Amino acid sequence: MYIALYSPSSIQKLVDFIKTVYAIKGLVPVVIKPIGAAAQIGVPEAHKIAIKQGKPFIVLPEISDLSNVLGCNRILYINESGREVPLAEVLDLEERVAILVSSGEQEPSRKEVENTDSVWLREVPRGLPVTGLIGILVYELHRKKQNAPI
Repeated sequence: MYIALYSPSSIQKLVDFIKTVYAIKGLVPVVIKPIGAAAQIGVPEAHKIAIKQGKPFIVLPEISDLSNVLGCNRILYINESGREVPLAEVLDLEERVAILVSSGEQEPSRKEVENTDSVWLREVPRGLPVTGLIGILVYELHRKKQNAPI
């Protein structure tokens, strides 16, 4: 499963994103269209973390590359105006899925998200910063893996 952060400009937000996604096995962080300091300093810093941990890190120029390059058959764009879905529905998805969240610094255009499924997690309060949202997703995925039959 891929977790993608759209258009971060903050170095710290990018580094926190990478570290949070790396907290459990099986998740691959993707950064789409980084800008400013995040592109110049944050991406190299994230690569350094990835290399030290021996984990993948992907940077893409467009949201559509989640499908075109990575072969994702479904992209869930988590945003407050999306249709409400239970968290369990997102956690039960197959591997070739990307969960896309905006950094909160720049929202994707309508055209960029036209082939995504716009959703909001019913159990998550609206107004939550992206770092908290990613933390909840990673934690719940971790809990699901721990409770899975061996």
